Amino acid sequence: MDLKAQKDADLISAQLANQSLSDRLTAMKDADLISLRDSLDEWCLKQQESKWGHRLWVLVVILGVFAFIQGVTDIFVSGVNLLDIVLIILGTVISFSWYVGEKRVRKNKVLLAALNGEIAIRDYKGNLSNKSSKKSSKKSKTA
Repeated sequence: MDLKAQKDADLISAQLANQSLSDRLTAMKDADLISLRDSLDEWCLKQQESKWGHRLWVLVVILGVFAFIQGVTDIFVSGVNLLDIVLIILGTVISFSWYVGEKRVRKNKVLLAALNGEIAIRDYKGNLSNKSSKKSSKKSKTA
């Protein structure tokens, strides 16, 4: 996902504390909604295509958790050592980055679903007004 789309997604999620997502999306322009939806959709497709990337990330997280546990148990067994502290810090950083990444994936998927819903609502309302204007123009032509 490009930087602009990620900033927009972060901005929307930051403003959720003050407004509901539907209120924020209804205030956005059609072009902004479509561009944000396209970039999020492209990002989601890249995420789904990358099967080995996800598997490798899970393996790295498992190794990070193992490093954390190894550091903690070595401190209890043999005392404080610089290597044990490095293992604990490394495991913590890896686990935290995995948590933040998964949280971002979930937020982006929720945002994408909300964007698709808002665009569908706007499209339905636009088609509904177009149909009613066509009916009224047909009635005025027949009259």
